[in-house]
Amino acid sequence: MHSPDSIFEIYRRYCDIRSVKSCQVNEPDETRKGKSSRDSLAQLLKFVDLKFHSRIKIFDELLKLMSKLELMADFSEFSRFYDFVFFMCRENGQRNITVNKAVSAWKLVLAGRFRLLNQWCDFQENQRHNISEDTWQQVLAFSRCVHENLEGYDPEGAWPVLIDDFVEHMYRILGSNKEPNFFCNCGDSECRPCTFEDPLPGLKVAPGLKRKLPSFQDEEMDSSDALFPDSTRPNHILNSKTSRLLDYRH
Repeated sequence: MHSPDSIFEIYRRYCDIRSVKSCQVNEPDETRKGKSSRDSLAQLLKFVDLKFHSRIKIFDELLKLMSKLELMADFSEFSRFYDFVFFMCRENGQRNITVNKAVSAWKLVLAGRFRLLNQWCDFQENQRHNISEDTWQQVLAFSRCVHENLEGYDPEGAWPVLIDDFVEHMYRILGSNKEPNFFCNCGDSECRPCTFEDPLPGLKVAPGLKRKLPSFQDEEMDSSDALFPDSTRPNHILNSKTSRLLDYRH
């Protein structure tokens, strides 16, 4: 039997509250139940603030909880625990968590699960915006479907801006370190057919694609001046998410 203020009991209470919240249907008292769940979570968060005063203590307790849960065998359990970690990292009733705390939490809970964890955490060093719950959950989805070479990433998917920015960052790093492999088609039996191996299959490189980095766009404009000195540069179509990326950066 765990004490009422143990991390195990806090986790149990959190799961119970979330379970009630997720089971709500369109009933006359749905609004009242929703408010009750929010109030219960708010009260539990206040208790956590009083119980755990330092970030180090929170992560020590989370590590203790991890050792007792069947996280490797049951992804639904891990998903609940992952959401619980975000809840535990909130401070003073804030809806978002700081980047520093999010990075420490990701290193703890996604070790061995996220192939690009080190690169992702390093990328956060220059981020100024706090991490929302939606972004936190999307990072888990991203970690499950994307490989080291970004295969599995859908550039047209509804990813948060932070993940889109990270993919652009990785494209700049990995794309600059890998040469495309061409094979001649000269008829020599020793030669392989002319093919192109894309080092980043998760990205479709094409003019005007939203994955284009500003540095690459500048290089393309310079090359287009040399190729078409008497004509205007090709227009680059910016879709809605590209505009959203630009707004985010400014």
